[in-house]
Amino acid sequence: MLRRTLIAVSGVALAAVALAGCGSVEETTSASTPAPAADDSSLFWEASEGLEGEVTIYSANPQGLTDNLVAEFEAETGVTVNVFAGETGKITAKLDAEWDNPQADLVYLASWAPAAKYADAGRTLSYQPFGYDTIIPEWIGPDDAFIGRDGSALTLVVNTNVIDEVPADWADLTEPAYKDQVIMPDPRESGTARDLIAALVSSQGEDATWDLFDGLFENGMVVQGANGPALDDVTAGSHGVVFGGVDYSAYSAIAKGESLEVVLPSSGTTVSPRPLFILKDAQNVDNAKAFEDFMFSQQGQAISSAANMIPSQSEVAVADGAKALSDITLLDYTLDDVAANGADVLETFVERYLNS
Repeated sequence: MLRRTLIAVSGVALAAVALAGCGSVEETTSASTPAPAADDSSLFWEASEGLEGEVTIYSANPQGLTDNLVAEFEAETGVTVNVFAGETGKITAKLDAEWDNPQADLVYLASWAPAAKYADAGRTLSYQPFGYDTIIPEWIGPDDAFIGRDGSALTLVVNTNVIDEVPADWADLTEPAYKDQVIMPDPRESGTARDLIAALVSSQGEDATWDLFDGLFENGMVVQGANGPALDDVTAGSHGVVFGGVDYSAYSAIAKGESLEVVLPSSGTTVSPRPLFILKDAQNVDNAKAFEDFMFSQQGQAISSAANMIPSQSEVAVADGAKALSDITLLDYTLDDVAANGADVLETFVERYLNS
């Protein structure tokens, strides 16, 4: 019988404890619908014989997604997967505390910048997983040290029972019609929110970006919690719009009957690839490589697609109702820009708006 051990994630508690077969506390999206099939059968992965033992993954991704990936990989291989789950900040705090004694083998984050930081520090293993040649090229980090395995667009998520006029772009939310109706995930907790701010600065410059946020805060925008709680707030009607809401969570809520509309801002947005990497000092390297191979295969990518995410394998179709990468207008930025400037931009944002 495969082993599952439960762990409680509290604050940034960093004691060495048993790890859990559960997913991220950020959202609880599950892939309950049939996964779209890939057009290219060469993406179908089969496990090598002789895999055994365990592998440990730290995941800052939706609980249902992580659970489904783990369950199928365990069924395919017999390898036990231990999961430490939490928002990006909790994952990176734990990794930093374990610098001299790494406990994770594989790390699956929700933000590009931390993965780039660990790669620059020489902490990640260069690896070309199964299906490497057909991965979106821009989602492959320098020297193959980390790779985005799925992605999410940042949107305006509108509760149509609260808001009469659906906005078309970010700046619309500075207008009187949206006064005290906007909530934004806290970029100190949400890696995607931090990446969005950095991309706005890269695309339109600091002055225009801070002018936008000045207007949003003057119009009563609040910053609170990670992505999941922000969406819950708007779904409940406490606010009318999420600024920078992740698309997949909103699509899942709409499928459950919630009165929400997902708006892709007309001036452009970000698509945040969720990077995956193996630690250079991983204790279970072969199992980590096998799990990464599975995650880029038809089976692993289809699990992400069924959870309304954008697969990194373009051969795997997005779910019905979701937008493909080619259908999304992007801001003028690069992932290198986001990685290089994210920390400084976040510091400025916090000083201007959150330290009062």
